Amino acid sequence: MTEFILPQYIDSTMRSCFASCPQKFYNEFCLGLRPSILSPDLHAGACFASTLERFHREVWDNGQPVDVALALAHGTFVREWGNFTTEKDTPKTPDRVWAAFEDYTKTYDPRMDHCVPYEVNGKITSEFSFSIPLDPSWGFPLHPISKEPFVYTGRADMLGSYKTRPCIRDEKTAGRLESNWTEKWDLRAQFQGYCWAAQQAGIDCDTVIIRGVIITKQQIRQVEAIKIYPKWMITRWLEQLRRDMHRLVKCYNDRWWDYNLGDACTQYGSCAFTDLCTIQDSLRANFRANYRVKRWNPLEKNPIGEAIPVAQPVFIGSATTSINSSETAMSDTPSSI
Repeated sequence: MTEFILPQYIDSTMRSCFASCPQKFYNEFCLGLRPSILSPDLHAGACFASTLERFHREVWDNGQPVDVALALAHGTFVREWGNFTTEKDTPKTPDRVWAAFEDYTKTYDPRMDHCVPYEVNGKITSEFSFSIPLDPSWGFPLHPISKEPFVYTGRADMLGSYKTRPCIRDEKTAGRLESNWTEKWDLRAQFQGYCWAAQQAGIDCDTVIIRGVIITKQQIRQVEAIKIYPKWMITRWLEQLRRDMHRLVKCYNDRWWDYNLGDACTQYGSCAFTDLCTIQDSLRANFRANYRVKRWNPLEKNPIGEAIPVAQPVFIGSATTSINSSETAMSDTPSSI
């Protein structure tokens, strides 16, 4: 029997999944079910992010010339990619992803980039990550098993400075450039959450720079969008998160995780759990064996890991602030069909 774990650590990916289809959230994040084939998109994105972090650290922290930093970053890329292969026909092969990375460093040469690292206590930052307890005094529910606050977590590629103003920078690898690529970030909860977290750390940040790395078999493109999220919008985001968390707890208490039964079932081709939802409830346990258990860990750079999240401090580049938070809670009884 697949073990049910009600996550205590919630990130933007998990919230978005729950808002779209609580049943998918139950399968993916409570049971930890995943298709047997690892997504090349997730793997390529994680490798790109780790390689870029190494490149920028060598340039900005260690003062290495760009060509030396690029050579050192290649070593990180090779290690992170490992022996990963996929049966899926995808342009995100190691050669193409590395070519996209080299093209990125030429497009955004750190010596001329308009987004530079933010300084904290005189030290530059290389990344921005956070774990913030959702305080009941803000109207958030407690975790129904541990009786402690849920913890909202996230990790952006960089806390930067743009035209002397603090900003978040985040890279997105993609296999095609959508016609509405720039507009799709206008209401992005992920980025509103990043700004909220920075503000919780005392950083007056309302700007996010999104850099798209478009990798196809024919060409590589670099695109950029700069979005500003005003205070009223972030306040609304926080209220929506509060409502989502109350609904999540209700699903757990009711032992019923709602179904979308609509567009979410066919988005991006089809939902990974369509096979489970199209068979009789009493037979599902047998079909879950077709999936592997690979739990999402929102505290890791590559969230697809085996370990269950444990408490970690807020980290902003080289500045660290402790936060008290508890371990993910478990339940002996799955709370859904």
